[in-house]
Amino acid sequence: RGPPSPADILTPSDTTGLNFVAWQHRSVGFPRDKIPRVYRPEADSVRAYRSIRLNRPPEREPLFEAHPAPGETVAKPLGRGLSVQLPLALYSQDGRTRRPEGAPSPSALRDSLGRVEAPVFETNPSLRLANVTIAWNVFQHFYPYFEVVDVDWDAVLRRTLRRALVDDESTDAFRQTLRRMVAQLRDGHGQVKGPSTLAGLPVKFDRVEGSVVVVDTAAYVDRALCVEIGDVVTSIDGRSPKQELRDAKQYVSGSPQWQEVRALRQFGRGEPGSNVSITVRQRKKEKACQLRRASGSEIDRRYRKLRTENRPPPIDTLRGGVHYVDLTRAMWPEIRDRIGDLVSAERIVFDLRGHPGLSNRKYKVFQHLAADSLLQMRIATPQFIYPDQAPRAGFRTDRGILPPRSPQITGDVAFLADARAISESEGMLAVVKHHDLGIIVGQATAGANGGINPFELSGGYTIYWTGQRVRKHDGSQHHLVGIRPDVKAERTIEGVRAGRDEVLEKALEVLRESRSAAAR
Repeated sequence: RGPPSPADILTPSDTTGLNFVAWQHRSVGFPRDKIPRVYRPEADSVRAYRSIRLNRPPEREPLFEAHPAPGETVAKPLGRGLSVQLPLALYSQDGRTRRPEGAPSPSALRDSLGRVEAPVFETNPSLRLANVTIAWNVFQHFYPYFEVVDVDWDAVLRRTLRRALVDDESTDAFRQTLRRMVAQLRDGHGQVKGPSTLAGLPVKFDRVEGSVVVVDTAAYVDRALCVEIGDVVTSIDGRSPKQELRDAKQYVSGSPQWQEVRALRQFGRGEPGSNVSITVRQRKKEKACQLRRASGSEIDRRYRKLRTENRPPPIDTLRGGVHYVDLTRAMWPEIRDRIGDLVSAERIVFDLRGHPGLSNRKYKVFQHLAADSLLQMRIATPQFIYPDQAPRAGFRTDRGILPPRSPQITGDVAFLADARAISESEGMLAVVKHHDLGIIVGQATAGANGGINPFELSGGYTIYWTGQRVRKHDGSQHHLVGIRPDVKAERTIEGVRAGRDEVLEKALEVLRESRSAAAR
C-alpha cells in the first residue's frame, strides 16, 4: 500500500481557525531583488505582474476570483519512473503551513540555502544548470504566446541542459546558450544580457536589395576607413554575409523581420580591438579591407552618430512645405512648441522607424489628429493558478482611451515604419491603422508588443521577455505579424550611395498624389 496523497494528509476535516493558502499569478511577479534595478520603480507603481499566496497574510486581497480547490493536487512525471504529487492548496495556522506529524521543518533547508553564495560574473556547471532550470520554468508556466509559436519546449530544455554542461567557464559561452534557448520563444522582447566582452565595428549595415550593404561609417573618427557608404559586403573573415547573418539569427528571438534587424546590429561583432577582414564590392570592383573592432571608450564614441539612413533634423520643414517630425528623436516639448505649425500644415510626415522617445509614449501628438477618442490595443495579462498553464485562469484586459485635444491637425498625414518599430511604436501605429489617422509607408513592424517582465539570474545574467498578450483592434494576431504598411517602400543600393532616404521620398510622393487627387 502506497503512502497517502498530500491532499489526504493536509486537508483537515475541521478547518476552524485555519487559513486557506494557494498561489495566484498575474503573469508572474518576481522578488524585487530579482528585477533589474532600472525596472524596479515601474514594477512598484504599475504592479502589472504579481504573484501572491492567498491569505498569506490572512485576509489578503486576491488578484482575481479563481483559485485551486481545497485538496486539489497535480501529478507530474519526472522521468526514470519517478513522479511528483503536489498539493495546489493548503491550510496554514499561525503563519505556517500545516504538515504531517513528524515531517521535517523547512527551516533547515532555508538556512542552508541562505548560506549559499552565488558567484558574481562567474560561472560553473551547477550554476549553469540551475539558471537554465529556473529560466525554462518561468517560460513553461507563464509565457503567453506558446499557442502561436511552433516549438517543442521540452526538447529545448534537453538541448539547453546539454549545452550548459559542456560550456566552458567563460560567461560569454553560457550567455550564448541562454540566448539560444530564449530565441526559440520567438519573442521580440526576448533578450539575455550579461557579462560580455564583444564589440562591434565602426560601420553600420543594412539589408538592401537582398545584400548586406554599408549604410554609414565612423569616418568622422577614423578617416583611414577603407569601406564607403553603399559598399556591398561579399565576405567577412572568409565567410559569406548570408552565413554570418544566418548564424547570428540562431541567437535572436522574434519574428523574421526583427531577427534581421538584430542580426544586422550584431554583424561583425567580436573581441574588442581585434581585426576583421572584410571584402566589399564598390560598384563593379572588389576591395579587401581590414577593420578594427572598437575597444573601451571608442565603443560609445564610434557608434553614437552611426545612422541607418540620412534623416532630416528631428523637426523640419521639407521642400514643398511638408512638415517632418521624427517621433523617435523629437521630444514632446519641442513638438508642442511647433503644434501651431503642424495645425496649419497641409502635409505632415511622422517618422516611427524605431522606438518613440520617452516623452512621446503618451500619444500626445496623436490626440491632436482625431476629433474623437482613440482606442489603444488590447493588452491582456494572463492569470494562472495551475502549473504548465493547464488551463489559464483567464486574463486581465486593459485598454487605454485617448481623448481628443485641441487644436486639431487636419492636413494629410503619412507615417514611416519598418521592423525597427517595436512594442510602443507598434501600439502607436496600430492606433493609426484602426482610426485611419494617416497612410503608413515602409515595411512591416517587428511584431512584439506587451509589457516586458525581466528577471535576474545568478552570475550577472538578466533575461527579458514579454509577459502580456497583445492583439490588434480587430482581435487578430499581432505577435510575429506586426503592423503592415499601406504602401510598401524599400531602399536601393544606388539610393544609399546617393544619401537618399527613399522611404521618406515615397511618403512624400504618396502625400503629393493624395493632395492632387483631392484637388481634382
